[in-house]
Order: sequence, then structure tokens, then C-alpha cells
Amino acid sequence: MNARINTTINAATFGLNAKFDGIVGQFLAMTMSDTGWNWRDAIEASLERGGTVDFSETPLGRFFATKVSKGWSWGAAIEESLDAGHEVDLNELPFEAFIKADEAADDDEVGSFDADFEHVTGWTAGDAIEMAAECRRDDRLFKGGRRLH
Repeated sequence: MNARINTTINAATFGLNAKFDGIVGQFLAMTMSDTGWNWRDAIEASLERGGTVDFSETPLGRFFATKVSKGWSWGAAIEESLDAGHEVDLNELPFEAFIKADEAADDDEVGSFDADFEHVTGWTAGDAIEMAAECRRDDRLFKGGRRLH
């Protein structure tokens, strides 16, 4: 019997200060392209399989590293905003545009998304799609998922 490992994923998981929990939570809830998975599910699956996740390789990590202006990275700007007591909403930042531009830049590389997905999560995109379909089927058949007795 495989019991699910209780994994809490938050800013500390990525080596970030707890003040980034809200931003990380928003990112984790985002859907990963056409896989049917959100980032939280993919990262949990990777960690449960004994893998590691390099925050700098995730779209959020790459966004944090990009320059916003005059030497400021998005990560530093967000940190300063949080330190000043401001709430930061990932949806109000150009994050989705960054992801689209990042993916467009990778379009020249065959399978770049698949390679990135596998590098970050430890799963191939095909395996993730199959697992998502299996989970949806189980949810339908077992009315909300499997129950362990």
C-alpha cells in the first residue's frame, strides 16, 4: 500500500524567506501548460519520488532572477515591497507575459518544455498527463478519490 507523504511546500522549500509564502502559494496553484497538473502537484510528486526541485529552474525562479530596471531583479523588487509592508499579487505582475515570452524563446528547441518539465519535476510530460488522466478516472470511479481503510 502506498501512503501519500505529507509534504508541505512553501517558500522555505525553495530556500526563500517566509515573507514569500503568498507569492509561492500563488505560483504553486498555477496550471502547468497543458499537463493538467498545477505546480504544487508536480513538485509534491517529485519530492515523494525522492527528487529535488531547483527553485531557480522553475518559471518563478527565472522570473525572480530577471531584471526589472536599473539593476533590480524582480525578486529583489518584490522583497523590498514585502519588507515595506505591501501585499504583492503575482497576478498583478507581468509574470504570465514572462512565461509566454520564456516559452516562445524556447520554441526553437525541440521538446524544451518537456525537458524543462522533466528537469524540474522528475516526470516526463507524457507520464504526468497519463497520471493526471488516471487521477481523474479514479476521482470519477471512487467519487472523490481513493479511501484507505
